[in-house]
Amino acid sequence: MQSKLVAAKDYHEVALDIPAFVPDQAALQKELDRLRNPYVTWEPGGAVAAGDMVRCSLRSALPRFQKDSIRFVAGSGMYNPTLEALAIGMQAGESRTATLPEGEVTLTVQAVQKRVVPALTDEMAAACKLPGVRTVAGYRRYLLAQQRDKAAAQAAWTLAARIKRAVLDESAFVLCKADWKQAVERELDRCRAIARQSGMVLEQMTPEQFAGNIPVKSYAELVAMTQDTCFDSLRCCLLGQHYAQNDGFAVTEAGYAAFLQDYAATWHTTAEEARAAMPKETYTFNQYAAHAEEVWRAHADRLYRDKNPLPDAE
Repeated sequence: MQSKLVAAKDYHEVALDIPAFVPDQAALQKELDRLRNPYVTWEPGGAVAAGDMVRCSLRSALPRFQKDSIRFVAGSGMYNPTLEALAIGMQAGESRTATLPEGEVTLTVQAVQKRVVPALTDEMAAACKLPGVRTVAGYRRYLLAQQRDKAAAQAAWTLAARIKRAVLDESAFVLCKADWKQAVERELDRCRAIARQSGMVLEQMTPEQFAGNIPVKSYAELVAMTQDTCFDSLRCCLLGQHYAQNDGFAVTEAGYAAFLQDYAATWHTTAEEARAAMPKETYTFNQYAAHAEEVWRAHADRLYRDKNPLPDAE
């Protein structure tokens, strides 16, 4: 490749507006409450309230509502919302009648059991046997970390796109047109191989055949899109090679062999067909371009986490 990187914009210097991490408190509380589920007990007595377990009999001319004994949780909506609502406020031995669209049903409460939920304890958290979690505070931090990881991953891609644009626009390159044309043709060859594996000819594909595979409607649109994206890909490749000189990244034969094996398994092709679809030169080019993108994404991820630290460990 004759194209060269003359001067790389330092991605550390790209100004970014890092969003704040806002925990989903409702989701946190829901997960914390799950800790108590194995320790819930049921105690008899009292008037029926929402969430109570009700055992009752049903009497009706309708066969489906003629039951000597049936259980439901009042207010859950899992059995029959009207009958569940009818039971609210009733006590054992009491009867009431409801008119359903199908006909009348008389409900007699036989027993009421109230759900007793214990207070959350450190022992409940420790019983989860999660690494480093011994207290409720530790479990909450664990849940927060999961939420922040998801938020960081989402934010990092957006921030990395801004870094990429700034670095590509503010770096200096000497670009050879032949390298760009080769990158375009390699990408089109890859698309041709994928089309062949699906029994199609890329140049003859219809808008319907492109739909769901490539975001274009014709081969001409694909060429135009590829020409545009490969201009960036060529510059990303040069930057990826530049970063690799310092961070030790390298494209290896073992990595290429593993890629071909995975490709062949995914597309149900032979190793030879996989190699034809992704020659070593194309693989190497794509790997270095992807490395640059990963460097920017990892930097964005670190910035997000630095701005949004978790509470101190327990």
